[in-house]
Amino acid sequence: MPIRRTNKINQKKWLQENSHLKILDLGCSLANYWTEANHFADIDDFEAGFKKLNLNYTRITPHEKLPFKDKEFDYVILSHVLEHIPNLLEFKDEVERISKAGYIELPTKLNDNIVFGCDEEIYGHKWWFEFDDDNQKLLYSPKINATEKFLSVGQVWRFQKYFEDSFILQFHWHETIDLKERKPFTIDKKITFFQLIKKYFSKEIRVPISKLKNIFKIKN
Repeated sequence: MPIRRTNKINQKKWLQENSHLKILDLGCSLANYWTEANHFADIDDFEAGFKKLNLNYTRITPHEKLPFKDKEFDYVILSHVLEHIPNLLEFKDEVERISKAGYIELPTKLNDNIVFGCDEEIYGHKWWFEFDDDNQKLLYSPKINATEKFLSVGQVWRFQKYFEDSFILQFHWHETIDLKERKPFTIDKKITFFQLIKKYFSKEIRVPISKLKNIFKIKN
């Protein structure tokens, strides 16, 4: 099966049991790299930091071929990477070229709509993803903003473990990453934060928020 649902815990356990494999964490950063990997790569200059940790690091150049040989790695980790990539299909082909299998983690559409800090012009999120379980395909479409953001990444991480499926998608792939473009979503008008509160939140939350809105004379 080329791509299927999984979870990070099972994948980390399997990697720990197979530490002899050559494992690349691609797009890792110094803050969130997988300790199960034995090679690391990103577009930023983290070489000094990884060198202090006695870990192999390669700096890659955006929009260029990855600087690795064909099937150089047994396993590649892509944790919150694909949503940032403008040339998605070209990058997907490169990942398949350098590795035999891997793990993919992505934000859900809900996550992407309520969490701020991911809309930077250059490196912000470009795509929405969902999984077609019937046909085992990862569907992608251009990202749109349906609501105003109101949560930080840190706030989401606090309770993500309780609602993990609502906030992240997790996949294992072997040989191929089966991507398929879907029809883009459309929206007539973005929902503001106060409209969201008014329509969907409980009375206990709506009342104090409405009072604050009136005090500061905030428009919808």
